[in-house]
Amino acid sequence: MNRGETQLIERLVTAALERRGVAPAPAAGLSLAEAEAIAARAQAASVAMGVPVVISVADATGDQILFHRMEGSLPASAALAPGKAWTAAAFRMGTDELGRLAQPGGMLFGVESTHDGRVVAFGGGLPVRRGGTVVGAVGISGGTVDEDMAIARQALNGISNE
Repeated sequence: MNRGETQLIERLVTAALERRGVAPAPAAGLSLAEAEAIAARAQAASVAMGVPVVISVADATGDQILFHRMEGSLPASAALAPGKAWTAAAFRMGTDELGRLAQPGGMLFGVESTHDGRVVAFGGGLPVRRGGTVVGAVGISGGTVDEDMAIARQALNGISNE
């Protein structure tokens, strides 16, 4: 079993325990002010790269806290960014990592066809962690996968993400 598979199993077990009330109480969720700061950093990074994007920030359950669509962003990105944020929150991992696990032969092959097609299995979504607990997620869409990931990482600078 590789590191990614081990981390996934740990996340799934932790989530199951939390649903049963066995795990410690989760850290406080993201505030609107924190979501706005994440979006501001994402927009600054996207402007610096010359890539207009859609930015979505979600809470730990994947419910959207903030939606920001930059002028000139792709119309499809309006659905993809919230999907990436939801996926990162729901699966407690980056959408790029989920995508690797969802490849043919991977332990999560076919996962993108679950949840009524809501799962996004390519980069641009990252969970936000506080004290090791997922408290939210960011989804970025509008550039290449590499650009979306770079912007998402920049958006989380300054956020304790451990």
